[in-house]
Amino acid sequence: MIPLDRLIKKVEDLPPLPDIVVKLLHASRDPNVSTRDMVELIKHDPALTIKVLRLCNSSYYGLPRKINSIQEALVYIGTDTLVNFVLAGCLSSFYQQAQDGYGLSKGELWRHSVGCAIASQRIASRDNPDVTGQAFTAGLIHDIGKILLDAYVGQEIETILRLVEEESISFAEAEKRVLGFSHTEAGCELARHWNLPEPLIEAIAYHQMPDAAKLAPKLVAQVHLGNILCISFGIGVGSDGLAYTFHPHALAAIGMEVSDLFRLSLDVHDDYKKAEELIGLAA
Repeated sequence: MIPLDRLIKKVEDLPPLPDIVVKLLHASRDPNVSTRDMVELIKHDPALTIKVLRLCNSSYYGLPRKINSIQEALVYIGTDTLVNFVLAGCLSSFYQQAQDGYGLSKGELWRHSVGCAIASQRIASRDNPDVTGQAFTAGLIHDIGKILLDAYVGQEIETILRLVEEESISFAEAEKRVLGFSHTEAGCELARHWNLPEPLIEAIAYHQMPDAAKLAPKLVAQVHLGNILCISFGIGVGSDGLAYTFHPHALAAIGMEVSDLFRLSLDVHDDYKKAEELIGLAA
């Protein structure tokens, strides 16, 4: 069992998210925050400004003319894309390391997280094309707890996998029984430490059991299904991948059928391939 104080210490030892990222995440969900306000947040950070302009002028967007300012960038790519690009850039260093305890080699957790983000966003766009940014964010951070529990899981992986097989329980539940915490709970601790919005914290907490979501059930369902698609593509599938349980309730929560999910899978695969340049730019 992992003592709570040890987990908290591990959380506190991780570098905080830059203040600009937390401000952008909260501002992007505030209807009273204008585009001008967003520009003001970003323009005083030269490194961030350069990254955003590189993104806009990349072949990924193929815009007809060169973008020279943050104001122009926001017009072309929108606030949600900007926020998620900034967040991805900040998180890439956390995700790039190998997570040996989970059977993930270097870069696999990063690829899985981006893949889940893209899939979650595509699923969300079917329900409401104008509100998809939060689904991307939630998909990107859904497995952040793995960076905290990796070493502990590695020490107990045989016991955890035996519990999964013998008792037909989820990997997260087996983690909790053996370690005292699951990676979803560890992720919630980290998200709260970073002062992330509550809907994102719930997506981390319940993406493996979407029936339990109360604050943002649609968002949690989108991430759950995005994760299912990502695993089916074999993107960043570690020791827990084959123990991931599909919950049909998630489809009902957003008015989808299994056939709809299959049809979307082709678009998700194409989106992921197209995003490889964006992923490299963020890192």
